[in-house]
Amino acid sequence: MIKDSSIAIDNYLQEMSALFIEGSDGAGLHQGREVELIRATIRRLASQRADNRTGTFADIDTDSLEKASGHIDLALQAFQNAKTTTLSKVQHVNFIFVLGETYENLANYEAALKNYQDALALAQGLQDYSRQGQIEYRIARIESGKGNWQRAETLLLSAIEKLESAGNHSEAVLGEIELAKIAYRKGEYATAEDIFEGALHKTGRISDIRSKAVVSNHLGIIRRMQGDHDSAFRHFQKALIDFQTIQDHHGAAECMNNLGVVHLHRGEYGQSGYYFEKALQLCQEIANFPLLAFVYSNKAEMYTKTGDLPMAVNTCARALETVVSLSNPIGIAKTNVLLARIFWLNGNVTAAEIFFKQSAGLYKQFRVPLGLANCYEAYARMLAEQGRTAEADAIETQAQRLYGELQVLDKPAATKLPRTEKDTVDVTPIQG
Repeated sequence: MIKDSSIAIDNYLQEMSALFIEGSDGAGLHQGREVELIRATIRRLASQRADNRTGTFADIDTDSLEKASGHIDLALQAFQNAKTTTLSKVQHVNFIFVLGETYENLANYEAALKNYQDALALAQGLQDYSRQGQIEYRIARIESGKGNWQRAETLLLSAIEKLESAGNHSEAVLGEIELAKIAYRKGEYATAEDIFEGALHKTGRISDIRSKAVVSNHLGIIRRMQGDHDSAFRHFQKALIDFQTIQDHHGAAECMNNLGVVHLHRGEYGQSGYYFEKALQLCQEIANFPLLAFVYSNKAEMYTKTGDLPMAVNTCARALETVVSLSNPIGIAKTNVLLARIFWLNGNVTAAEIFFKQSAGLYKQFRVPLGLANCYEAYARMLAEQGRTAEADAIETQAQRLYGELQVLDKPAATKLPRTEKDTVDVTPIQG
């Protein structure tokens, strides 16, 4: 998945460079401040990616992680030589399990997976159901990140059963949260809602404040998608209070972002701007750059609705720089939809169409059905306005089919904007 993301972003920058820089004279792009800003952004990002590949810029973090992984490999070899005489079977399982966690934290997922699988085989021999469940849960997380959802679901169901039987209810709830998140990513929102509701009930029984906050935040996102903004707002507020109580700044920042989105959908731009600014400040303080990019996108959406297109483009450019640096193709797709709408409002249909097509391609490649549906809906509206009725009808049909499959009630709605009425785009992340 990580390798696929990097390749997708390299391809994206190559294609955008060809259109906006090398072939701009013949591409039909209108000149102007907005086009020049995006052109400069793409040129800078493409150059940085090329420099990183040739080693012009030393990536200190990556180098440190590689050295740490090397030290762990040496420790593991020493352990393998001594394990038969110095450690009990339980200690053996615990050591391999901790190694797996360490590799996972270092983003060395293949090494983590191997250690988890070795630990699971040993734990099965000890009939330690709590440890087996913990390991299966962590393997499932990695498999989910690789897109192997069916295997991840099977592992999670097994893990939840084992953890519950062993009385480890806190980690069983974590398994249910992960199971619900997979259903969400697959577009099975009703299933995700049911699982989250069950998990929320259990967090109250075991007094797990953090899990309760995570579940409330996720339920708020689903409620907003269903059009129930009041319920969404209440869930986000409860989650924010819980995250602040346990001083989880990452969770608090996400809730601030999501509260801003609710105000944005209500047309309360002053309040949405307040929450977005608070979220941006907190993200920068705690270096949560993935969320920072989403907040930039949401703030750009706010500027679009208030008619401040120069600020919208400038904020989008900052979001694009952040998601490219993080090798996040979904973030690029979200930002591209917003840039497409901005250029469309500005009368630059050629640039808008470029961004719509790039966004749709990324959403398809990385299997994000709701994002693809929103992209199609906005693209169809633009084509209809241009009199390209047949194309617009075909794309609109695809959007409605996806919405129907996803059971989404809060579809992009007509919103009063400068020049004409356009749709909104859901750019809120689901994390935790």
